[in-house]
Amino acid sequence: MESELEHVFRCYPLGQLTDACRVKQGFINENWLVVTTRGRFFVKRRHPSYRHSGLIRAQHELIEHLPRHGFPAPRLMKTLKDDSILELNGRWYEIQEFIDGIPYDHNRPAHLEQAAVTLGLYHRCVRGFAAGVFRTLSDLYAPATAHEILNRLVGAWKLDREPSLSDLLGRLRAEIGALADRFARHSALPRVVIHGDYYADNLIFEGDRIVGVVDYDRARLEARVAELSEALIYFASPRASQMQHIVYPGFLEWGPLSSFLESYGETCPLAEIEVRAIPDFVSAIWLSWSLRRLGEGEIQPDRAFEALQEVASLLDWALANAEQMIEAGSSAVRHRLQQAHD
Repeated sequence: MESELEHVFRCYPLGQLTDACRVKQGFINENWLVVTTRGRFFVKRRHPSYRHSGLIRAQHELIEHLPRHGFPAPRLMKTLKDDSILELNGRWYEIQEFIDGIPYDHNRPAHLEQAAVTLGLYHRCVRGFAAGVFRTLSDLYAPATAHEILNRLVGAWKLDREPSLSDLLGRLRAEIGALADRFARHSALPRVVIHGDYYADNLIFEGDRIVGVVDYDRARLEARVAELSEALIYFASPRASQMQHIVYPGFLEWGPLSSFLESYGETCPLAEIEVRAIPDFVSAIWLSWSLRRLGEGEIQPDRAFEALQEVASLLDWALANAEQMIEAGSSAVRHRLQQAHD
């Protein structure tokens, strides 16, 4: 009996299937690395909840746009009917070229710098790219969303019955309110279609050079400083976790943060309004994802104080170090201007 992947490859001019193995990365879609008589390919089967034709075609338009501007996005394979999506037996597939290389190395400073330069290149390449359906996606980091998530946690954990938590919850709500007031001033920030999942597992290296950036499933229209702040959190966080209950390992480290900002600015200079927004986006990202993951995890109500205290400690750090983050961004801007002058 013909296997699922053999049936899929009969719809493409990519040769006969000779080998296939499941790829562990990816938490939603099912992925395979496939070898055929004509090469190696990456196959994705979309999860039913992610089968939005308009959104997938917009993602594919983005993937095809990037190489035309010198960005190392993977090439999409077309079916025999010249389509980048295959609908087969109620399932949706797409196939991309396989990009060979090595993974990101956290102990290799050149990899950090190249990750920052490449993110800047991405943001430069998508200037003016038609947003289309990406405009309809919700704002990931709006403080109002964090407020809703916190209220759901309070209800689910019945925290409103715990007098000992009232001060901490009041403090978190006050910080969310203050963050919302500051976010109201960020409406003029430059917005682009961000990659949406820019971290180590989606970067492919050849030596110290990035030869592939993959996985555009979370692309959306957003302030580019939001994605830069996400990247700072990922690439400048400690590798060993300092936290016990939340998804983030701890406070940012100044060396990697400054290096990332400086390298990013080499290809995509920051505006002053973006620099000043970095602390707010770092706070909003820490807050949103920490609360979201607490709601999805196995934290019990009796550990709620410890978990929420860790969330509050991140916000306290961001507030206390806001000016230092702004200065690091401003220093990167000055460095770029000096280079241009020289």
